[in-house]
Amino acid sequence: MFELIRRRPVLSAVYWVKDAWQLFAQAPWLWIQLTSFALLLNLVGRFNSLLLILAIFLNPFITAGFYKVVVAIQRQEAASFALLFKPLQQPEYRPLFLRLAGLNFLLAIPLSLFYEFLVQQVEAETVQFSLVFLFVFCTAIVWMMFSYAVAIVYFLAEKRLLSALMASLVACWRNLVPLILFGIIALALSLATVPTFLLGMILVMPLLRIAFFLSFEDIFSFDPKQGRGQDSEPPAADDVLEV
Repeated sequence: MFELIRRRPVLSAVYWVKDAWQLFAQAPWLWIQLTSFALLLNLVGRFNSLLLILAIFLNPFITAGFYKVVVAIQRQEAASFALLFKPLQQPEYRPLFLRLAGLNFLLAIPLSLFYEFLVQQVEAETVQFSLVFLFVFCTAIVWMMFSYAVAIVYFLAEKRLLSALMASLVACWRNLVPLILFGIIALALSLATVPTFLLGMILVMPLLRIAFFLSFEDIFSFDPKQGRGQDSEPPAADDVLEV
């Protein structure tokens, strides 16, 4: 797994976005539908705790489905909204994705409590910058661990959850500079939608999601035309690392 990880040039981020736009232009309405559904799912989860938990555990499946649509278009295959739910129909990935979502949820709890504590410090004007740095560091580590984990499990057929998390972390660390540039581009595109009262985000969000998956393909040397994972032999339950 780790031998697949490459260091990419800084300007790779520009090409990820450029190539993402070409894919977006092939089926703009489909991308808008997919992104709108994901946003609606997250929005509904904010109104009820149970719905929030459901949205969290569905997130890896929906993310994998979105990436599957990207690969389908790259392969010039038929792409439809139904592909978004394809991972839910593949039982071999359920244990991995559910554990991945559960671990993400568990790690989010202390980070949320930490954030609330910092907000209280800000309100009391007793901010400790060492704690702010610690919070940013921990948040960054968790983000790097999970950023590529879904794609690694689904497209590279990684059966061990811990290996997928560590591979994601290493990939982000080795490509920290291009990913930072990608973040700057994402921020710039988002700010550009302000004059449209953020309506432009309906175009920017799918574009950035596509571009981020293209960064996975670039960093992990994944060829969508010869890729494996969703079409490979299902992972054996005994080989899945419990976390």
